Amino acid sequence: MNPKKTIQFFSFLIFVLLKVGTVHAQLPSDKEELNRLKADVYYLADDKLKGRLTGTKGAKLAAKYICNSYKESELKPLIGKTYLHAFDYTYSPNPHGGHGDAKKKITGKNVVGFLNNGANKTILIGAHYDHLGGNEHHNSTDPNSAGEIHNGADDNASGVALLLELARSISTAETKENANYIFACFSGEEDGLIGSKALAKYIKDNNIQLDVMINMDMVGRLNAEGSIIVSGVGTSPRFVDLVKNNTPTSLKLTMDSSGVGPTDHTSFYLKDYPVLSFFTGSHSDYHKPTDDADKINYPGMVTLNAYISTIINALDREDSYPFTKTKVKDNKKVPRYKVTLGVMPDYADYGDGLHLDAITEGRPADIAGLKSGDIVIKIGECKIKEVYSYMGCLAKFKKGDTVLITYKRGEKIKTTKLTF
Repeated sequence: MNPKKTIQFFSFLIFVLLKVGTVHAQLPSDKEELNRLKADVYYLADDKLKGRLTGTKGAKLAAKYICNSYKESELKPLIGKTYLHAFDYTYSPNPHGGHGDAKKKITGKNVVGFLNNGANKTILIGAHYDHLGGNEHHNSTDPNSAGEIHNGADDNASGVALLLELARSISTAETKENANYIFACFSGEEDGLIGSKALAKYIKDNNIQLDVMINMDMVGRLNAEGSIIVSGVGTSPRFVDLVKNNTPTSLKLTMDSSGVGPTDHTSFYLKDYPVLSFFTGSHSDYHKPTDDADKINYPGMVTLNAYISTIINALDREDSYPFTKTKVKDNKKVPRYKVTLGVMPDYADYGDGLHLDAITEGRPADIAGLKSGDIVIKIGECKIKEVYSYMGCLAKFKKGDTVLITYKRGEKIKTTKLTF
């Protein structure tokens, strides 16, 4: 860490301690905290868990590890007498059919703990703990990775590690918080947010008090610029100012208003709960066997733990969180399309095109020479402003079509031919 960054970091720690008070008594710079975060990620992303695919032995080992951490934090079960919230679903690895791809029943288990402070509001902190296993469900971005373990260190052992650390600090606070807390580690996220949908439905159907949901998915790769994307700021009129006012200048903040995105906060937004979701961005290891624990920025996770703690404590002080539907849900429908570029987009709405976080090897964008960091402006004559207009443009084409892609790389506008 260079001297400038060190000064910024410790200035932020002083800010957190003064603002938060006794809720987080231990300095986030403490080596013990860094070591705990590292130990959690390394365990969850170890080969012996074989990628934590929902319903497998590896997922059960991960769930047991999370349960043990909840016990150490003296959390109580939210549902019945166990931390485990089971749900069933059927899954077909090939939705278009084919030999050996018959639908199969899968039982997943969310791991849910509760801290009852006798308050009149409740905050849920969530992160999914499942990943891709050995690519049995064909969700890998590496086309030649069948049978290879996808450890998912960033996606999403990182989010679970932060959740467990937040549970430790909040449950041991010397001063009683103004909110109750639900800690939920979801399974089935990679198969379509299945676990979070099941828990959101259970909470709603059983009139369990819940006021706001906080999500952490892929928070282990904080870059040198300190880039953090916070989604869902439009789901309550309190959130934009709350997030802005509690983000230090050492972090580069991007806010996205939508309550809908490719992770678990969506399930709670669709049940009319305000949501905030934290994400440090995608990368070339996304959904590949190379997303391993040695690539995580652990000092960056310490920084994020202090930051998210500050946001949570600001929420703790709020009296209520009015819910607002966001424009994406009301006015934008996802069009049907049969082709894809083969990219991982940045889902934040920048308004100037589709920002590419990662490129899948061997797919059309890779073959055409597009790179991570490019911003796609047009496909043919179809203009793109963000991910929804991108999907609208895709719906105009079919497999085999060749189009001219217009994109921005750095300060230069470029074009290239691409065949779907």
